[in-house]
Amino acid sequence: VTLSSDVAPQMREYLRTSTTAINAYAVPISGPYLQALIRELKQRGCAHAPLIMLSNGGVVGARVASTYPVRMIESGPAAGALAAGRIARRYGIENLLSFDMGGTTAKACLIQRGEPLVAGEFEVDRRYRFKPGSGMPVTVPSIDMIEIGAGGGSIARVDELGLLKVGPHSAGADPGPASYGRGGTDCCVTDADVVLGILDPDNFLGGDMPLQLARAEAAVQRIADGLGVAPLEAAFGIFSVVGESMAAAARAHATDRGVDYRGLPLLAFGGAGPVHACYVAEQLESSQVIYPPMASVLSALGTLVTPVRLDLARGALCRLSTVDWDEVRILVDEMTAEGRSALLEAGL
Repeated sequence: VTLSSDVAPQMREYLRTSTTAINAYAVPISGPYLQALIRELKQRGCAHAPLIMLSNGGVVGARVASTYPVRMIESGPAAGALAAGRIARRYGIENLLSFDMGGTTAKACLIQRGEPLVAGEFEVDRRYRFKPGSGMPVTVPSIDMIEIGAGGGSIARVDELGLLKVGPHSAGADPGPASYGRGGTDCCVTDADVVLGILDPDNFLGGDMPLQLARAEAAVQRIADGLGVAPLEAAFGIFSVVGESMAAAARAHATDRGVDYRGLPLLAFGGAGPVHACYVAEQLESSQVIYPPMASVLSALGTLVTPVRLDLARGALCRLSTVDWDEVRILVDEMTAEGRSALLEAGL
């Protein structure tokens, strides 16, 4: 483009300021956050820079992870699946189903020959129960698992037809279930567990956080009134509905992959997984339920047994008959250099 002398200075200034603005917006919010984490850890005397978990089942340095934060979506559950795979290999279990239930969601992952499957894409925020295509597609490599809105904080309600529903909305940790005594009034799965006697109110978190039985009973009573049943029936209804939902998700996950789920051992972890595992296992006709040590923090443990790994891809559109192999070689060389740099940053 040729510019006249009187326009060129203004155009150069426009391009300069526009580029600065674009670059400012192009920096993901994860960048400054992770840089601050690196500085803080260094000030506290940590000898090594942190490694960040990715959804593909690997870890990389914080700088690389912050460049494409989409790679970190579902990275916590991915670490749990890797830990499940390690346990399967350690005890010689060929195939099993990992069952991770926390405060807001439950995840199921099929472990085959000691390894979870890595898929080329996954969906977040599915609107229809287990239905592929109803969520937002994310085309990055990820540990293949299915997730539903069922956790300890999932809210129970009676719908317009008088039917009991549980989730996907959650009371979270604050205010949390009614039994937390933090101002929450919604009846949650945890409240039902307390009323059923599955959770001991005086020994929750080893006694560090006592639960309030009276508040749990009051919350369950409101559900019971809406259903026209006794409080214990309502509590067991909540317990069974959430268990059936998780079993249905696990069935769908295994069946979609051509695997017979019946009889597979179930590995239960997460804050609420072991509480509900036996009921889910019964629905799946599982032969064993495995409770690992440190079950509530198994996903965190999984990050410690995770290899350094980075998946890279480049796209180029052309007819196969007109492929420019010199261009292909350039792309491969770029990815090789990027991968080598990432591995070096991660300490290899």
